Amino acid sequence: MATARIYLHDDQQLTTTSVVTAVAPGMFATAASPFFVGGGGQPADVGWVDDVTITGISVDEHDQVWHHSPAQVAIGQSVVLTIDAHHRTIVSRYHTALHILNTLALQHYHAWLTGAAITTTYGRIDVAVPQLDASMIADLQTSMNAVITANHAVRSYAIAAAEFDQRPDLLRTINVAPPVYHGQIRVVEIVGFDAQACGGTHVRQTRDIGTCEIYKTENKGRQNKRLYVRFDAH
Repeated sequence: MATARIYLHDDQQLTTTSVVTAVAPGMFATAASPFFVGGGGQPADVGWVDDVTITGISVDEHDQVWHHSPAQVAIGQSVVLTIDAHHRTIVSRYHTALHILNTLALQHYHAWLTGAAITTTYGRIDVAVPQLDASMIADLQTSMNAVITANHAVRSYAIAAAEFDQRPDLLRTINVAPPVYHGQIRVVEIVGFDAQACGGTHVRQTRDIGTCEIYKTENKGRQNKRLYVRFDAH
């Protein structure tokens, strides 16, 4: 039985009550879950089932979302699933910041996204560009913070895969196709600035990100450069 993924249509919902549909050693599945399953560089959520820790999330071939936990639950039992709000908020801020940065890299320097990773202490992207000098980094940082302080609303919606095929503007990567889920692709839009295919979680408005700094860069190859972003956690 597939698990309904609440975050796909409401990534601000951090708790839900659902029924256990399957159990296995050290994990259980439910009819619905707010937990992000991981992907696109963003880690899976952590949290609790009732008052017991959920340490990880996985998905099986039947699209069941499995919650890894020592909790003792039974099929048919109603449980309360709660996401660690601090963890979700931090990674959502970084994920939204990286959307802004990868769009600016493409707009200003024709640099396509080649990779990304998010932790609770930094976010980073890899972009296809032959060089990355101090003036480019300063431009990207200043432009990114201008978008953040402009306080654009952030929203998500799904479109049919066939429609996505006619929307090259929604692509940020040239070597990885976005996931198709039940015949649809999720789009995250920073209203008035950008829209791109993405299955992750984000803030409600760009000002929620906070001021960002590109604090480190690395040369990862002739056509691949890495940029690290951080902000003061709050």
